[in-house]
Amino acid sequence: MSQEGVEKRYPAVAWAERKNLIHLTVFVTDCKKPEIKLETDKLFFKGKNGEGTTYEITLEFLKEINVDTSKYFVKDREITFVLMKSEPGPYWNRLLKENKKFHWLKIDFDKWKDEDDSDIDMNDESDFEEMMKQMSGLKSTSNDLNDLEDESDEEKE
Repeated sequence: MSQEGVEKRYPAVAWAERKNLIHLTVFVTDCKKPEIKLETDKLFFKGKNGEGTTYEITLEFLKEINVDTSKYFVKDREITFVLMKSEPGPYWNRLLKENKKFHWLKIDFDKWKDEDDSDIDMNDESDFEEMMKQMSGLKSTSNDLNDLEDESDEEKE
């Protein structure tokens, strides 16, 4: 549903996969207070960029993810998600349930690894924590998807 006279816009989205997680990036610059709802089978995002343009999208995943262990990071130019799969194992043949191409959805080749490529063992808790620390680097807000309270004001103090 869109507001009167306002066209609904889809943000650009990029994704990459590992055996037990999905890297997902929603490209919206200067998005201060995004509305994010994560369920086992879908992700809802709504937010305004620095110019006031509203972006909204619902992604219905091909398979289930683990809401409890998934996280996101709000950065200056994007919102980055680390979505833990409910069942690690073979790669999905696509991200979304619907089997069609979307102009706003791209593969993130910088983060992509093929199934047979060697990679950090993401089942090792210490490697996963190290990756999370690296991803949250410069001026970002890290959020546990179970607690979607806006923590950005607290971090500025």
